Amino acid sequence: MALHTSPSKPTSTTTTPHQPPHQSLSSPQAQQHPPTSVLASPSSRTYAHIHPLLLLCLFTWRFRALVEDPVSTLLSMLPLLALLQGVYAVVCLPAAAGGGSGSGEGGLGKGRSGRGTSGGKIGARKRIHGDGERGKIIPALLSLTLPLFLGTPLFSLILILFGAPFTTHIPHTILCAAHMSLLAGTSLVYMHGTDGIVWREIWGLSRGTDAVWGGTVGVGLGAWFGAVPIPLDWDRPWQAYPITIITGAYVGYVLGSAVGRTPLLYGKRIRFATSEDEEEEDGDVSTSETYGDGSAGSVVSKSEKR
Repeated sequence: MALHTSPSKPTSTTTTPHQPPHQSLSSPQAQQHPPTSVLASPSSRTYAHIHPLLLLCLFTWRFRALVEDPVSTLLSMLPLLALLQGVYAVVCLPAAAGGGSGSGEGGLGKGRSGRGTSGGKIGARKRIHGDGERGKIIPALLSLTLPLFLGTPLFSLILILFGAPFTTHIPHTILCAAHMSLLAGTSLVYMHGTDGIVWREIWGLSRGTDAVWGGTVGVGLGAWFGAVPIPLDWDRPWQAYPITIITGAYVGYVLGSAVGRTPLLYGKRIRFATSEDEEEEDGDVSTSETYGDGSAGSVVSKSEKR
């Protein structure tokens, strides 16, 4: 009695489907948020150019009083500065809760990355149109309160570490730090909220350059260069602490926000990586081998080849 056996099926080998390197391993560039543009409406773009001029006019108008009485002048200027910075953020910038401008010009909010899915983008647009002006109230309040209550102590500590008086001129230091915090932090908090990824880029100085980030960097550089005339023996009244520092912060903010939106620097990032780090990043990028029959081979990284 013959036994009929079914022919054995040839064993098939499964191969891992090949994915392009940009899909299999996300590079650090893909994880970074793109720079944010000013809203596309004519009123937003117009006020974006007027706002720096208003700040310069305010500072020029109060400069003589600042030299005569720095403490009272800085204190009286603080509400006006907060008002101008708040209006600029609401009129010209996308709010953090909305996730963008609604016109496709960039601007990423909380919980949305630069490579988000289409569903996330649709949800963000729904939140923009659904919230309307009410969606800007909370980001506007946070953009003013967080820099004042968190940024002022931080900038005060930085000023002291860079040589500001520690036992004297305490009101001068606190008010100077409050002005620098409003200049540097209001727009950042309004746009990005508490997005940890973006703030890691900010603290790491790896944020893509735009008008807001350029103004923030300009505040720091301007205040640093503004401290240069203080020890010089010119015997001028305006050399007193912290007049030149706060002057440099205002001028640096205006220049930084203007230069940051130009094509020369827009989107550029500060790089601290050495050549060895760049080679190591290149070694982590996966490459694939394709055989003659069209099947995809195993994914081999350059680091394994070493």
